[in-house]
Amino acid sequence: MAGLLRGVEDEVPISYGLFDLRDGSGLGTEAEEEEAGSLLAGPGAIALGQLRIKSQARARTARVRMEAWDAEPPAPGEPWAEAGQVIYLSPGGTVLLCGLSYSPSGQALLLGPPFFAYGVRAYTGPIRTQPADYDENVSEAVEEAWLLRFWPLADTAGPVLRAETERTGWDPERMRDVLPPTPDTMMVRPDLWPALLPSAGSEPPLRLAPSAPPERVSHDEFTSYPVIPQETADAWRRIEETLGDLRMDMLGNLPSKIKAWPQSELDRYAVQLRVSMRIGKELNPHDAPTCRLDPASVRTVLLRPAPGVSGRAWTYGEDENDHAEVFSVDRQVIARDRIRRLTLLTGIVTILRHENELVEVRAATEMEAARVLMVEGMRG
Repeated sequence: MAGLLRGVEDEVPISYGLFDLRDGSGLGTEAEEEEAGSLLAGPGAIALGQLRIKSQARARTARVRMEAWDAEPPAPGEPWAEAGQVIYLSPGGTVLLCGLSYSPSGQALLLGPPFFAYGVRAYTGPIRTQPADYDENVSEAVEEAWLLRFWPLADTAGPVLRAETERTGWDPERMRDVLPPTPDTMMVRPDLWPALLPSAGSEPPLRLAPSAPPERVSHDEFTSYPVIPQETADAWRRIEETLGDLRMDMLGNLPSKIKAWPQSELDRYAVQLRVSMRIGKELNPHDAPTCRLDPASVRTVLLRPAPGVSGRAWTYGEDENDHAEVFSVDRQVIARDRIRRLTLLTGIVTILRHENELVEVRAATEMEAARVLMVEGMRG
């Protein structure tokens, strides 16, 4: 029986009766559009990284609920009406919505592993109307409801990996080589992919308690402290009010010029942090041990270092037993620096989050690591 893994809601502006679904990797092709109900995809009702959705009411905005399932889901029932179905090829394993010529809100849904084919079925729901500005006797559509349900169909990484070389790069079009899905290629086992497992209930961020009570200082010491300009104090107050507890769990430091950001940019940054933290938890349903690394120390396969992508990581430890739980897959001790008493270690990991020039990783699973080992084997 199919089970719901996760869902998110977003609001997207409609322009010219259209809005877009895009892959979180930024990859995709604008193929010649063929209609599959209200979904505009490429030939054969296949969309690679980008799917255009046609409004049925031509409202101003669409309120969209996106859901990821572990298998083909049942029909949702009233008040939803089916509006189309296609195969969606996702290089990155995440999707987001945006209006034509509009930037995304920052909301994103984790579908599952990168380089997978997913089924997506669209449903339309209630339409909210109001009197038109030009004539109160005329009703116009203001907001329309949509439901997009995704489920895994097939692992499409094999053809892409086999075609990948350091010299020529890779071609996402090779994801089409496994289509149409057959009973063999459609044997997806969610239990082998953490991204296809339901995540545990999220806990509120923990506040850091001070290690000791504050100490009093003398009047001379207090008056010798530099005075913070009011403008700077106001900027930090605004940052604290917007980010709140997000600062406790974010990776790295705040961007250097954040004090000069307008409130709209600060709000977008807060959304990005919330989404990043949520997806990081969803990619680690078993709460496996993690560590934080420089992105340059993780050599990923096909995509840049991004959530859900696996690669070989390198780091120094105090001895060869350091990071044993995170660097546990194909773990190797490369070198020992006897002067600094450091050991260079390597292992295969999966990225959970990428924030502020740092990544958080856990040990890769067998299926995730297989992709990395396959490319390493081909390159000798």
